[in-house]
Amino acid sequence: MTKIVPRHVVVDGVQLLALTAQEYESLAASRRQFGSHVVRLRMTREALASLTRAAEAMCSLIRTGKVATVAATADPPTVENLLSGLEAAIEQAHRAIGRQADAPPGSADGRRQSR
Repeated sequence: MTKIVPRHVVVDGVQLLALTAQEYESLAASRRQFGSHVVRLRMTREALASLTRAAEAMCSLIRTGKVATVAATADPPTVENLLSGLEAAIEQAHRAIGRQADAPPGSADGRRQSR
């Protein structure tokens, strides 16, 4: 990719930058890529937050035998509910992060296989 070198021009007393059509298209493509990265980062952050909440609830259950609840939920916090929530959070995290570079070659979905 060539470096974009804008040319300064003055039109009706207003200083502007001039780009060729190719430079403009390159700049627009970079902007679209940046936007998609922001969306993916937001998805990853939400998945991490969900996974963190589920892990905190599991730690609370393991340490105290009780689950600290922050808000009223439709389902009471049981071990089964926590495990379902944890599994859902893990699945969301896998979707957000995609295939992992360090995953074994035989792993089609990017997850590490248990031994």
